[in-house]
Amino acid sequence: MNRYFFYLVIINMLINIFLYVPNILLEERFNGSVLGIVLGCIIGTLFLYVFTLSMNKFPRLGLPEILNNIPKWFRLFFLCFFSIIWFLAGCVTLLAFNNVTIRFVNPDISGINMISVFTIAVILMIARLKSDKVLYTIEILFVVNSPLILIIILQAYFHEYINWNSIVEVGTHFKAMPSLSVLAAASFTFSGYANMVIFNRVFKEKVRLKWLWVIPIIGFINLCTTFFIPIGFWGADGAGDLTFPWVTTADTLFIEFGPIERLITLFILLYVSVSIISVVVHWHVAFEVIKSMIGTDNKKVKNRSIIHFMILAVFGGIVIFLEYQLREQSILEFGEYWLNVRLPSEALLVLLLLFLARRKKANG
Repeated sequence: MNRYFFYLVIINMLINIFLYVPNILLEERFNGSVLGIVLGCIIGTLFLYVFTLSMNKFPRLGLPEILNNIPKWFRLFFLCFFSIIWFLAGCVTLLAFNNVTIRFVNPDISGINMISVFTIAVILMIARLKSDKVLYTIEILFVVNSPLILIIILQAYFHEYINWNSIVEVGTHFKAMPSLSVLAAASFTFSGYANMVIFNRVFKEKVRLKWLWVIPIIGFINLCTTFFIPIGFWGADGAGDLTFPWVTTADTLFIEFGPIERLITLFILLYVSVSIISVVVHWHVAFEVIKSMIGTDNKKVKNRSIIHFMILAVFGGIVIFLEYQLREQSILEFGEYWLNVRLPSEALLVLLLLFLARRKKANG
């Protein structure tokens, strides 16, 4: 089961390339992004190790069960707050890739119609798939998509027109101190581990720490790729003017005589599939936390299917309302605000689990 832990983390890393992280880092490329990547890796790695060590003290338990021994009012408050944060994680992903899909795939369709289709697909998956089945779906997606993603990244690194001088120029601003937004964006690369608050229920063994050192390396490479490749293609100045840095960059890549010559087509397909599974994971976690709060995870509860349908309907209604209210720039700002709230919230989660793990150890 340990490989599924890595899948959760890596899927979250992949979604960073597509969403708000490149925009935030490129906007601050002269004002702290370079140092922010390094500090973000340190923060993310620290959270990752502390969280994993703490969760290993609670085998086969999720966050709702772990919090059973603390005051009820705090348990309900924390679970409610965490479910909202993780629900919004799915929202910002859904809003972003809906925006990109309309812009680059079908500009004639309305945003409401497109996001309704995506939302229904996500809700049906959440309603039908249990936690272990979600993990199996992630594995299939990872095995199928990894070679294709690797092709795109290698094409970008070895492209004849990439300007390494622009990358070096931005790298010289290493001493500039990063903002909270940069740290929040960079550290989010590692946040896939937090989904273990629910998926730990189906892990039959503890997460072994032996190979965790690989994650910071992959995360650092991921962040450097996310940040520096668009700069190499569009220049130190031009990269900051891109609304969708990686979609625009992928549009310049091609494989001569390949079955799909222009890689933008392949990139969009990967973008949609990775984004959908990311939304499923985040909403599945939020859904399971809410079920535990209201007690409908017990099969003996009457009308539990109707209650679960109502919860998922609320999920869908909120994201469709947000799509109706927000425009392109507002969606980007919404994503940045969410990242800024997520960082201290995630720190609180890690510290709380560390406290509970140490208390359990002290009590034997």
